[in-house]
Amino acid sequence: MSLNDSQQLFGFFFTIYFFIIIDRSHVMYQTWDTYSAWMGKTHNLNRLVLGWLILVILPITHFAILFTLLGLFNVTLNPTISGVIIIILISISSFFTFGYFRLYESLVHGFPVKFFTYEDQTRETTKIRPHFLAHFIPGILYVILSTLLLVITLYL
Repeated sequence: MSLNDSQQLFGFFFTIYFFIIIDRSHVMYQTWDTYSAWMGKTHNLNRLVLGWLILVILPITHFAILFTLLGLFNVTLNPTISGVIIIILISISSFFTFGYFRLYESLVHGFPVKFFTYEDQTRETTKIRPHFLAHFIPGILYVILSTLLLVITLYL
């Protein structure tokens, strides 16, 4: 399978953004604490399962669909103004991964009893921000607008 230039560019930026959300979710929420999840700590298990669903499976599925679309359409990266605009749009369109991070945050902060122990909730470093829509709406907007930018790119 050979990749065209637009697929390579999209994959490059997706990889960077995907790594950032995986790392950030671990630093902020200990999402990938498999030891605690394995030991039966339900709050850690809930964060782990939610992390796999929202931070791994959904973004990779989304990426695969958009990546395939870039392969089906002839998107050329020429050294022109329109080529630069296409490069910028493809780069920004892979930003949808941050939308999934915001959706993850909306659930974790929206239902803190399910995802954090009482000690975690009262700890100053956790900083529960319980406004579900304040996380959810930006998350959906990141996903929709980034996808829309890629669709626009396909028709330029």
